[in-house]
Order: sequence, then C-alpha cells, then structure tokens
Amino acid sequence: MTKREKENWLCNIQSAAQEVSFHLGKDTVQHVLQRYNATSIDDLCPSDYAEVFDELDFIANNASG
Repeated sequence: MTKREKENWLCNIQSAAQEVSFHLGKDTVQHVLQRYNATSIDDLCPSDYAEVFDELDFIANNASG
C-alpha cells in the first residue's frame, strides 16, 4: 500500500466514523475499532482498513436512513 493509498483509507475511515458518531455516538465507533484490536483509527492495521471502512460505512448508511 502506498502512502497516498493509506492516507485515502484513513480519510475515508475517519469520515465514516464521524458519521457513525454523529448518529449513534462514539461508543459505536469504539466498539468497531475494538473488534480490530484498536483504540483509535491510527492504531488500525492497514490490512484491516477495507473491512473497518466497510463496517463503519454500512452502519452510517443504515443510521442516516
């Protein structure tokens, strides 16, 4: 993964996390991160970025109607 790809994934994950947090609270985001042994987005393993994003994006889309 290039530096640019990593930055894009982190940006997308942060945006999805903000949306989830807005609709359902920070605890929901923390729960997702904990499933990947992370306490923050920066702690995520790059190999988990796609799965974490997919999960947060799915939650955000369902929460926003």
